[in-house]
Amino acid sequence: MRKKNSVWNAERRVQRRMRNLKRRESLRGTEKERKTMKYLFCIIALAVQPVFAYSVYRRQDKRQAALKLPLLYCSCIYLVVQLFVFFRFCIRFSEGQQQWAYLIQTAIFVVFAFLQLSLFGGNRYIERIETQEQESTADFRGLIKKLEICRVSVSGAENRKAIDALYDKMRFADPVSSPEAAAVNQKIGEQIDELERITEQEAFRDKCEEIAGLLEIRKIQNVKERG
Repeated sequence: MRKKNSVWNAERRVQRRMRNLKRRESLRGTEKERKTMKYLFCIIALAVQPVFAYSVYRRQDKRQAALKLPLLYCSCIYLVVQLFVFFRFCIRFSEGQQQWAYLIQTAIFVVFAFLQLSLFGGNRYIERIETQEQESTADFRGLIKKLEICRVSVSGAENRKAIDALYDKMRFADPVSSPEAAAVNQKIGEQIDELERITEQEAFRDKCEEIAGLLEIRKIQNVKERG
């Protein structure tokens, strides 16, 4: 009986030791997780730097790189602010006050994310406007080229004088067209097509004046769009 009790007590001691070892291991794991979480936002601030640096300095158009520079500057400011706040204030909080440290760092991260999204949206808007301007400029220059071809085939001093004045007016006009002026550009192209088929002097001069009037309407619409 005594032998059985001693064996049973030995087994209990072994089981108790095993439970204590498991508890210590779990506490060590929890402590490691706490330490990792404590430095989480610092790790994020460091990790995003190569991402934004690559987005700026990779091989690409210089204008696109210049538009992305504010994103890199913002990420650098975030890194400086995050590290300063963490090592100046958050690291001094006790274990019971760690939720305040997380709250402060989360607020800093949210502000950083909002600024980055705002800058990213602004860049997208600028790129879209530049694309529209390039397309509208190409369309208007196509109209000038069409008028230039028509001008070569014109005969007669009066017709030549009228189309030269119209050509100079188009050549020195602003090539960038607002969305509202796109319909006017289409009408100008149609009028130039009709001009190519006119040979009578008075009708030719009237058609040139009509196209010049459309150019004035286009100019007014461009001014309204920008003003």
